[in-house]
Amino acid sequence: MPAPDQRNTAADARAGGSLATARTQLVVSKLALYSAERMFEAGGASATSRVHNFDRHWRNLRTIFNRNPLQHKARVIGDYELNGVTTHLTEGRVF
Repeated sequence: MPAPDQRNTAADARAGGSLATARTQLVVSKLALYSAERMFEAGGASATSRVHNFDRHWRNLRTIFNRNPLQHKARVIGDYELNGVTTHLTEGRVF
């Protein structure tokens, strides 16, 4: 069995990895959706044509980000940054 300080180090590493991943997902989700929306604005109506099938990228992004609890991630990150709360990071909850 690992020593208590080793368990704490492992828990800290897991929490740090979870926080880094969640922060990245929050930023990337905004950038990806913004980029897809700008593509439609630049391409006009022809960008939605079935010939190009560009709309699948926007739909795929929306599906991925709707199934990924971004608002929950933002709240957990904020709670950690402001209050030091690690409950959702250490209890094995979906994050």
